[in-house]
Amino acid sequence: MTAKLAAVLPDLAPWRSSRGFRLLWVQGLVTYLGSVMALIALPLQIKDLTGSPLAVGAMGAVELVPLVVFGLYGGALADAVDRRKVIVLTEAGLGLLAVILLLNTLLPNPMLWPLYVVAAGVAALAGLQRPAMDSLLARIVPHDQLAAAAALNALRWQAGAIAGPALAGLVVGGGGGGARRGQPAAG
Repeated sequence: MTAKLAAVLPDLAPWRSSRGFRLLWVQGLVTYLGSVMALIALPLQIKDLTGSPLAVGAMGAVELVPLVVFGLYGGALADAVDRRKVIVLTEAGLGLLAVILLLNTLLPNPMLWPLYVVAAGVAALAGLQRPAMDSLLARIVPHDQLAAAAALNALRWQAGAIAGPALAGLVVGGGGGGARRGQPAAG
C-alpha cells in the first residue's frame, strides 16, 4: 500500500535538500496568490467604480504592453545582474503596489487611475521577475532533482490557481466588495 501511495505523491527531495528551493517555493506561492487575488479584485473594483465593462476590459490592454515589453528585458536582466537581487527588488515593488492599492481602496472616494497604474506595474514587475525565478531553480537544486523541483513548482501554481480566487472572494466579500460607497450591497 505505501509503495502505491509513494508512486503518486510528489518527490519532496528538493524540499529536504535545498533551503534555497524551500524559500523560493514559498515566495513564489505568496507572489502567485497575490497576483491571482489582484486578477479578481482589480476588475471588480473597476466595475464597482465605473459600472463600465469597457473600463474593465481596458485593464487588459493596460497590462499587456508592460508585460510584453518588460518580459523581453526580464531575461536579459536575469543574465546581467544577480537573480536574487532582481527577485527581491521586484517583490518590494509588488509590495509597494499592494500598499498603493490598499490606500486607494480606503479613500472615501477611490480613484480609478491608480488601479490602472497598479495593474500596469504588476504586469511589468512580473515580466521582469519571471525569468530570474525560472533560471534560479537550476542554481539552487541539484541536477538530479530538477524534475522533482519542476513538479513541485507546477503543484505550487495549481494550488495558487485554486486558492487565489477563493481567497480573493473572501477578501472582497469580507470587505464589502461589490457595493459602491454610500450604497447598500445588493442581495
